[in-house]
Amino acid sequence: SLPHALLTALIERPGSGSELAERFDRSIGILAATHQQIYRELARLEAAGWVQALAAESGRGRKRQYRILPAGRKELRALC
Repeated sequence: SLPHALLTALIERPGSGSELAERFDRSIGILAATHQQIYRELARLEAAGWVQALAAESGRGRKRQYRILPAGRKELRALC
């Protein structure tokens, strides 16, 4: 599922929504998701307390970085 794929990607390294979308674009065939779907899902994951959006640096074009939280890691472990 997209939420779990995003959590897994964030375990590898924190990233912005657009960076995550680029990683998914390069993984064609594994999981297809639009940029809108990724941003919408990141908002849901943040609301659930599974990821945290770090404050964007000031200025135009600065991207919010997301990182996985312990609750997100726990959710992934529950899948195993």
